[in-house]
Amino acid sequence: MDTLVDDEQPTNTVETLKNDVSNDEIWEIIDKEDDEDLRNLSAAVYAFILLVIGIPLWWRMTEVQRHTLPYAQISQLGTMDVVISTDIFVYTKNPYVTERIIEQIYTTFNSTMFSINAQPSTLINSDHTLNELEMVITPLGSLQLIETNSVDEIIVGIGRNIYFPLNTDIKLLMNSLIRLLQTDALSDSMISMLNPGNHSDDQQVVTERQRRVRPSSDYNVLLTVVNPEPDKLHVAWKPEIPLNRYLHPLLDQLKLISNFSVQSQWLYLIDLVQKPPKLNTTFVLDKNHAQYIITPLEKKLGSGVSRNPCIHFVIYVTPCSYIPLYFHENNQLTTAMMSARWGGVQFLNADQLSCNESVSFIPDDLSIMTPIITQFHSLIGVPNMSNYMSLIPLKSSTLRKWQLDSMYRLKIIEQYTNTRITLTSLSRLLGEISNIVIIEEVGKAVTESVEAATKVLHCLERGQLEEALEYSKIAFETSEFAFTHPSLLALLYFPDDQKYAVYIPLFLPVMIPVLMSLKGVKNWIQFKYNIIKI
Repeated sequence: MDTLVDDEQPTNTVETLKNDVSNDEIWEIIDKEDDEDLRNLSAAVYAFILLVIGIPLWWRMTEVQRHTLPYAQISQLGTMDVVISTDIFVYTKNPYVTERIIEQIYTTFNSTMFSINAQPSTLINSDHTLNELEMVITPLGSLQLIETNSVDEIIVGIGRNIYFPLNTDIKLLMNSLIRLLQTDALSDSMISMLNPGNHSDDQQVVTERQRRVRPSSDYNVLLTVVNPEPDKLHVAWKPEIPLNRYLHPLLDQLKLISNFSVQSQWLYLIDLVQKPPKLNTTFVLDKNHAQYIITPLEKKLGSGVSRNPCIHFVIYVTPCSYIPLYFHENNQLTTAMMSARWGGVQFLNADQLSCNESVSFIPDDLSIMTPIITQFHSLIGVPNMSNYMSLIPLKSSTLRKWQLDSMYRLKIIEQYTNTRITLTSLSRLLGEISNIVIIEEVGKAVTESVEAATKVLHCLERGQLEEALEYSKIAFETSEFAFTHPSLLALLYFPDDQKYAVYIPLFLPVMIPVLMSLKGVKNWIQFKYNIIKI
């Protein structure tokens, strides 16, 4: 029995060892399969996160924000014509003459931007004085031609009435209408802005345009009194008094056009750079040498304290050693001269008594403010017809009603044309350069500007000047706001090739092993799928 037991024991030991070896191999195989599954699963998850989530998220976060703009409507502005509807009422004592004048009006304005609605006036009788006829109310933007025995020539009233005697030449009357409606000035302003280099054939119209200050919704008016010798000459004058009396009533009329901020200041101890030569008993400074006064003052006037355009009026108190001092212009001597788009300079000559006996010099307000008002008219574009026709004189510094209408039309055309140019340039720029950021604020401003510009044209066609002026101001301001917005420069100088040059070295080392592992993941998925299928 002992022998039998000893014979069976080695056999059981071998079988046990075999079983142990088989179990270890199986667990080792299982562990290897688990490790391979874990590696492939990790690679698949990593590739999924990187390719499906990471790259789209990165692409979205690095995408340039570009708000949608109305490119089609902006392009359409360039194809829409500006048509200004205007009513002209005609009164004569002979209905036949009335019809002839109306027919001539349509013929004269047929090829202009004006759409004239000429019709007989409802005026019953014109046998009144001019003061009584001036009481006749004519609607805003309209004109009324009145034949009367009270005048011997064509005379333009303070309101919107034009008076002419019997048997007046109709062509002469039409020329007066063309002047009053500023047809050449309006077309010249629009043509010169849309096509620089082109302008009207009328040199006077071109000169007047070149004098005007650039379009803006806000202006600063700065009156500066310069006294180079305050120790020798004391000037007792308060600028705010004549400004309130003469200038502010005019600015109140223009409040629908622009906002004007008026300020005054005194400067001392600023001498003339160039000594004026003496001519007989007076000192004369040529108009072309006015820069010798303006240039030294420019740094001290303080026009840089605001972004708005500044209109300067400088009153230079002449030193006692140069009294009297005048400008020489067109073979004439004058105390005032104007610098285009800048302002004007005026010499204030004191009397010798104030210099010799140190008596305070008190200047005359009217003599100072008259050149200033005249220069201000030229700088902002108020039409001056005194060289072409007779005008009923004004008793104040305010504008005639037909002058105000002309100002409305001129500013509407300037602001609308400027808006059209700005929007066209902005849309072209944003369309060509895809890396410029267009935030929502800029997009809304452009859309609002386009809508306002379209309304300007519709209001002009209906003859609504005040509404058209308001919309043109909105269109101008919003287009300028959008064009000068600082966000437009955010990625202007960061094109696509530079963007990829920055990001490719960052992502390529990570992407290569991920892309290479995809083949192994694919084979692993196919292998696992076949096992499951079996």
